[in-house]
Amino acid sequence: MGNTKLLIDGDILTYRTCWAVQTEVQWDDDIVTTATNLKELEFQSKNTVEYWINQFEVKNREDVTICFSDRINNFRRKIFPEYKANRKGSKKPLGYNHLETFLKKAYNSFVLDNCEADDALGVLATSYTKNMRPVIISIDKDMLTIPCEYYNIDSKEVLKINKEDADFMFFHQTLTGDSVDNYKGCPGIGKKRADALLKEKGATWETVLDAFVNAGLDADDALTQARVARILRASDYNFGKEEVILWNPL
Repeated sequence: MGNTKLLIDGDILTYRTCWAVQTEVQWDDDIVTTATNLKELEFQSKNTVEYWINQFEVKNREDVTICFSDRINNFRRKIFPEYKANRKGSKKPLGYNHLETFLKKAYNSFVLDNCEADDALGVLATSYTKNMRPVIISIDKDMLTIPCEYYNIDSKEVLKINKEDADFMFFHQTLTGDSVDNYKGCPGIGKKRADALLKEKGATWETVLDAFVNAGLDADDALTQARVARILRASDYNFGKEEVILWNPL
């Protein structure tokens, strides 16, 4: 087993810790105040990270990286303006900015320009040499599209995802879309139908493209959905130019 590299979804860690610590006090029928304890936020988040460090026997703190989203720019909105448009106006919990800043100072952190934390996790996990053991810690099903070792915070499962399975899930996500992120995939295709198509006809771009064409759409429609669904890997980002390499079928 290689040297473990712990890659933590900082957006999830920050969001969940803040909600857990935030409290409400109702003074009377008309007055409710919301408060949080900043020191408790720091303590709880660090305690969680240290628990994972011990769980995966990470000996060197330099081998822990917490990944965050670029909160200003997102390449997906440039190719698909409706991406996450359903989340406009949603508020983050109290202390979010404080805790994110604290975690960035306490541990190695990584923000990929124009990308989300998921992309930063995916790029790092697929960048290491063979003697490294990258472990992604998150709750996001999108991590199933990355060839990696993935620890799901909720289920406590550790999944070892090979490239074949990751590619299958990428095509699956392109077909089904994601209502949470506000992209629809291929009309009329849900999870069961996507499973059946990819297993019967092969987990290939041709299978995906045929499904879109049969639904009355074209190659551009299919490619846009695929590029939105694609969680970046090392091959999808040009560090020299600091820009995303949009996915293209081979």
